[in-house]
Amino acid sequence: MSRLRDRGTATQSAAGAVQAAAKTAALGSFTRRRSSGAAAPTATAAIAVIRKAFDGRKVRAVYGWLMQLAGQTVAVTGAGGFIGMALCRRLASEGASVVAIEQRAEARGTVEATGAHFVCTDVRDGAAVAAALTGCDGLIHTAGNVGDWGPLEDFIEVNVRGTLAVLDAADAAAIERKVHLSSVASWGYEFDSEISEDAAPRACGGPYADTKAASDYLARRRGAAVVRPGDVYGPASVPWTIRPVEALRAGRFALPGKGEGLMTLVYIDDLVDCVLRALVTPAAAGQAVTAWDGEPVTAAEFFGRYAQMLGLSKVRTAPAAAITAIALASELVARVSGRPPHISRETIRYISRRATYPNDRARELLGWAPEVNFDEGMRRTELWLRAEAMLG
Repeated sequence: MSRLRDRGTATQSAAGAVQAAAKTAALGSFTRRRSSGAAAPTATAAIAVIRKAFDGRKVRAVYGWLMQLAGQTVAVTGAGGFIGMALCRRLASEGASVVAIEQRAEARGTVEATGAHFVCTDVRDGAAVAAALTGCDGLIHTAGNVGDWGPLEDFIEVNVRGTLAVLDAADAAAIERKVHLSSVASWGYEFDSEISEDAAPRACGGPYADTKAASDYLARRRGAAVVRPGDVYGPASVPWTIRPVEALRAGRFALPGKGEGLMTLVYIDDLVDCVLRALVTPAAAGQAVTAWDGEPVTAAEFFGRYAQMLGLSKVRTAPAAAITAIALASELVARVSGRPPHISRETIRYISRRATYPNDRARELLGWAPEVNFDEGMRRTELWLRAEAMLG
């Protein structure tokens, strides 16, 4: 049994002690401090109870929940991506040793700046991945083809075959605690009422969604915990921050209809918290949880915040049929030029969703609760955009 699994079990077994300490100390957070920086007496008493429950092992409070990652070695695939890099940064800050697996050599500098050990390899190279995983206690698989355009075979190669290669490598390295990053897109887009969290992923005709559905099923069958994020936004998010801001600045952004499609948002820090909870919770193995903040906003409201940051009155809209026709023309040009289209019909389908997803299991199984609401998340994102001079 891996050390990470042992410690995840210890975390669960200490839950009763944590609750008892909270009741005894009569406070809602174990991180309350005096203005001097010293822990308040009640907090000190609570912490003493917790330390005893863990037999003196080092623990740390994160969002009021105890996670024990210090001294563990955790591998992250897709470490150069938005989510992968955020995970590396958080793991390193928790005292874990991080093996960052990324195929793009040019990402080395930014990945190593998180405190991670950089390994340049392709997730489809099973032997190389297995070598990188030697000695690891846990694995978080985020690597994937996340585009909205391209041949189906390209998506199958990375999202399905790549996932299988990583899972095989994890088995060879005897890693028991594994998390696979899936997507709410694995359920498809064309439903008009909230679906059950137990509903099976299904094919909907989109290369990304279909291959994420396949890898979601594969990962659960192989004993990995699966996290299905909603729309992950925040500083450095390419699809939900950088691209829309660039398109709005260039005057190339418009929403179908009145922008009434629903966004299921999750701020990057909240998603990272959910993923790490899944990693250290043994009961999450083979289960899937959905991570979004539970408060849907319309596409018009979400992208409208970026428009306001840019000094625009609102986001332009147009009839769905007209935007779909523009997307089709853009795709035809892309086939000839070999460059991605400015807009695809797949993207239009996604931002035109009429229903949301349940997220009860993440709360009940992992004890996860999002901490960053929409207003705060956009405030933080705006600060980053201004610091990066992306708002003009």
